Amino acid sequence: MPNYDNIFGEGVARVLGDGAYKPEFIRDFYDIFLEVSPAVAEKFAHTDMSAQRTMLHDSLLLMIDFNRTRVPTQRLKQLAEIHSRRAHDVSPALYDVWLDSLIAALRRHDPEFTDDVELAWRIALAPGICFMRFAY
Repeated sequence: MPNYDNIFGEGVARVLGDGAYKPEFIRDFYDIFLEVSPAVAEKFAHTDMSAQRTMLHDSLLLMIDFNRTRVPTQRLKQLAEIHSRRAHDVSPALYDVWLDSLIAALRRHDPEFTDDVELAWRIALAPGICFMRFAY
């Protein structure tokens, strides 16, 4: 039986290493994310993408941490509020697009990407996505 926690941890190590910012990975994610949905492209029409790429990296680390602890940090709560209907109004449905785009970027950047790796990432990010949707 696969151990999805281990598979996820190994995948994070391959793609993010020590957690350092990986510009190629983040850039590819946004290229994919913005291409898949006009609604997504519209949300980012007037966004400083350089700053946004840094925020994605930081947000991804918050989601990974939340998977491990199940304790929302103040930064995660702020992220959820920023994405809520009261601020940027990010529809809960867009989290599926976000995750699918992230998986597509991982597929490009993880030389050992498999169906088990994909499932491990989906399982690991599910708690954070649930938290974000609930805050909507």
